[in-house]
Amino acid sequence: MLLGSDRDTSLGWTRLRERGPLALAAALATATLYAEGVLKSGWIEVVLLAPVAWFFLASRVSFLLPNLLVSLISLCLAVSGLDLCLRPIIGTRLHYTPSNMFTRKLPELPIVGRWDPHVAYRGEAYGDLAAIAGEPALREPRSIVFETDAAGFRNRDIEGPVDVVVLGDSFSAGVGTTQDQVFASLLEKSGHRVYNLSYPGGPYDQFVNFAIEGPRLSLAPGAWLIWTLYEGNDLDDGYGIVWDPGALPRNNWLAARMVQFRTFRNRSPLNQVMAGLRARMNGPGDGVIERRLPDGRPVLFARAHEAWSQLSREEVERHQNFPGLERSLEAVRDLATARRMRVGIVILPTKGEVYRWILESRLPRVEDAGPSGFALAVLGACQRVRLQCFDSKSYFVTESQRSFDAYGVLLWWQDDSHLNGYGHAVVADFITRKVSVDGVSH
Repeated sequence: MLLGSDRDTSLGWTRLRERGPLALAAALATATLYAEGVLKSGWIEVVLLAPVAWFFLASRVSFLLPNLLVSLISLCLAVSGLDLCLRPIIGTRLHYTPSNMFTRKLPELPIVGRWDPHVAYRGEAYGDLAAIAGEPALREPRSIVFETDAAGFRNRDIEGPVDVVVLGDSFSAGVGTTQDQVFASLLEKSGHRVYNLSYPGGPYDQFVNFAIEGPRLSLAPGAWLIWTLYEGNDLDDGYGIVWDPGALPRNNWLAARMVQFRTFRNRSPLNQVMAGLRARMNGPGDGVIERRLPDGRPVLFARAHEAWSQLSREEVERHQNFPGLERSLEAVRDLATARRMRVGIVILPTKGEVYRWILESRLPRVEDAGPSGFALAVLGACQRVRLQCFDSKSYFVTESQRSFDAYGVLLWWQDDSHLNGYGHAVVADFITRKVSVDGVSH
């Protein structure tokens, strides 16, 4: 005769033998949804596990519950399998531009990002502002070639020492523009060996990228570092507090693999579809300003970017992130000096600064070419840290008026906050003429 404790133990083992395999299979099946990235919320996983826990722990269960778990297993595995199969089929079609398709955190140092290595993409794209607005009629479709090197930057193979390193954010990376029309590629065509070290992010991220990637680059004597700063959001980005490259918070092997796993999950096509539906239901918001050219073509502006162009120098210098920007200038200067590089900082204006007449629905004015408060603040910071700094706004305004009057073309994509091929040509020309990467020092 079994005692109470022995009876409980016997019942426990019986339950484990009879219900354990099905409960374990159901738990693992629901976990595949989370592992695949279809589910991002752990609370949904908890809800899915509730009937599994009830089936395993309850003293008595309905005969329907095992059938429910079998159905749950089938559904979870089918959805996970579908998501896995859809990755190579529709994964690249869920984004408006290839620069969003291949992004990832650097596993060893996830405070910065990269694109996938050795990408060779050719396809269609449209602008970020049209994507935010959610109105197909506002799109300006274009064909894009998007290629990356082994490190995940937008370069092709480079032979010999580099004489120009381009550092910057999505503007210098050429987001929205085909590879051959990005200003780094245009500088290459003029005879320079250029390495584009640009990736979306703020000045501190660019310091980190230069700190960890610069040492591997073979540099020609007197090589230039061309660093672009963008007025529209460089002070909106985060700034770190670690300025010693050797003290940056690098991951161990296991943590790096977890970063790769999160990248895999983030690329779930079904989850991206659901996120897109939620965004559409929430509406576009008021982040995009729409204006019309005299011929009726729509031109979109980023409201948040244009707000920066209205600030005075004093307001910019009082911003909480401005000390971080100035410290980033110092840190990059020190790294470049150690490599005996010449440095040229190029300040890029917003779309609305160059096309103020479109944004404000009026005729162009002479004062439109004047420096912004952001540019004046950065020029002052560059003077304090002894760096050459060039404000490109006046040059952009002049070239924009000439291009529009002569050909009716803009220097920005109509549906994008980024430069088009004409705009990149202006940047390349400005760098060659004003910064004088051909050897004349200012």
